[in-house]
Amino acid sequence: MAASRRPSWLTVTNVLIAVNLVIFVWQSRHSIYWQNQFDHQYALSLTGIQSGKWWQFLTYQFLHGGWIHIGCNLLLLRSIGPVLEDTLGPRRYLLLFLGSGAFGGAVHLLGARLAPEYFGAPVVGASAGLCGLLSALCAIYSEMRMDVRLFFIIPLTMRAKFLLLFIALFSVAGTIFPFGKVAHLAHLGGLVGGLLILNLMSVKPLELDPMPE
Repeated sequence: MAASRRPSWLTVTNVLIAVNLVIFVWQSRHSIYWQNQFDHQYALSLTGIQSGKWWQFLTYQFLHGGWIHIGCNLLLLRSIGPVLEDTLGPRRYLLLFLGSGAFGGAVHLLGARLAPEYFGAPVVGASAGLCGLLSALCAIYSEMRMDVRLFFIIPLTMRAKFLLLFIALFSVAGTIFPFGKVAHLAHLGGLVGGLLILNLMSVKPLELDPMPE
């Protein structure tokens, strides 16, 4: 008997998008009453980890601070996720996403330990995991030309390796000179975590088929 195949729509990327949306809707409906509970139990914080709430390394990746926050993250996930999922396979792709998010969170907590006045607030969002996906994509397909919108406005075309360099420098600048409610240090950690995890997977970029330009 032939092995059954999963439906084409049933991908890790689509599941992650659905889970994030469901959790965000639930979070939004109850935030008036339980926002402090969300932050205390499920957002990532140094005090939470020190008190044994290790699940925060996972749960914080599925909480978001508003519709713009989750909208931008899910648009990026939908844009880059399918390519990496096809390249790495569902299991390694999911590991890369969650592992990068956890690594980025750990880097942020290190900053919270050293400079709590800048990094001490609880952190939420999938951005660190997405930074890990993006860094892996740019490493695997480093010569691929990518169409991007700088600050979601200015259209640019650049090779993936230069995009990665730009995002890394932007995250470093945001870490040194914090601005807005953006966890730049977690983003930077996610970028580094993505490359480290990709290296552990023994995925050699030069041996992969290049993406069409």
